[in-house]
Amino acid sequence: MPGTFERKAMSEPRASLRPDYDGTVILIHDPKYYFEDDPGADCFIRVEKILFKLMERRITGRAEPTTSQDPLELFGVSVTEFRALMWARYANEDDAEGQPRALEDLERLLSLATVTKNFEFDRLHDWTIDSMHRAFSSNSSLVDSCSSAVFTRVIEIATQYKATVLLEAVVSKWCDRVRRKDSPAVPAIIAADEHKLEKLVGVAYYALLLEAIEQAPTPTADSPLRILADPKLSSKQIIRLLSGHLALVNFSERYRRRAPKLECAESCSAGAHKGCMLVWNERWQATAGSRRVLALCSTDVLSLVAEMSDKLSGDEGLSEGVTEACRLAALQSLKQNLRDLQEKLPQYFVGCLTPS
Repeated sequence: MPGTFERKAMSEPRASLRPDYDGTVILIHDPKYYFEDDPGADCFIRVEKILFKLMERRITGRAEPTTSQDPLELFGVSVTEFRALMWARYANEDDAEGQPRALEDLERLLSLATVTKNFEFDRLHDWTIDSMHRAFSSNSSLVDSCSSAVFTRVIEIATQYKATVLLEAVVSKWCDRVRRKDSPAVPAIIAADEHKLEKLVGVAYYALLLEAIEQAPTPTADSPLRILADPKLSSKQIIRLLSGHLALVNFSERYRRRAPKLECAESCSAGAHKGCMLVWNERWQATAGSRRVLALCSTDVLSLVAEMSDKLSGDEGLSEGVTEACRLAALQSLKQNLRDLQEKLPQYFVGCLTPS
């Protein structure tokens, strides 16, 4: 296995201290995995400045005897990761069932994912990844307790070990949290850009843009809209945010001005459909010019498309002047427009393109 161990050569007898002393630093006994009174615990392992006394040498891959003053020293693994490995080694079925149950369990699994990969404990590594995937798929209370830092860490682990299913679940939950404003958008933007997560890019940039406009001072004739940039964002990310603002406003203006094409349903004749199109265009313009639609922020295109769909679905003029088949097809098309727009949000935040 790839873990690196190093035995220190014995030079002269050393004093037995509590904690132990290796000649250079004082080693602290691990409070949980130093089995001092167990005669079967004869394997001493040092990780950083912590000393472990365990009941087997299987973890090290070596059979040479060790002592508290001459332990096997493990490099390339942190104390937290090694404690996670020891938890897995000594956990019973009840301990392992339903993991992770709380945030501290999830944090331990994150450490376990790294150390099991380093030691090539493949079955345990797969169990760890699967356990986290189940949590992000079904344990809503645990997901709701996750901070942006925890989301970022899980994404790092999922990306590093190519755990695609876990990555998709985490991104989906983080998007939901950002949409509900339960998580800040900036950490999501940073993680999305670093790991090239398009879905999270669209949701996070969109949420931050709406938040920035909402918090900006009210523009006047003498004072234009001024958006405050978060200092944690890079210049490139700020440009992407502002280019997204321009692109979304452009979409909003075009969407309001021109009704989508009304396709002729099979049950509607060509002559009747001319009347359908006339009424459809008239009702579209009336709805787009309504007070509620005009009150929407021009950048909030998702709300615009949803509001137009909602108002037209209950529009009496549309019901009376358009055949039922054409009307239902048009309303279904608007709902599809909303789904398509949600999928295409990342395309609005590409930044400024330069000619090739």
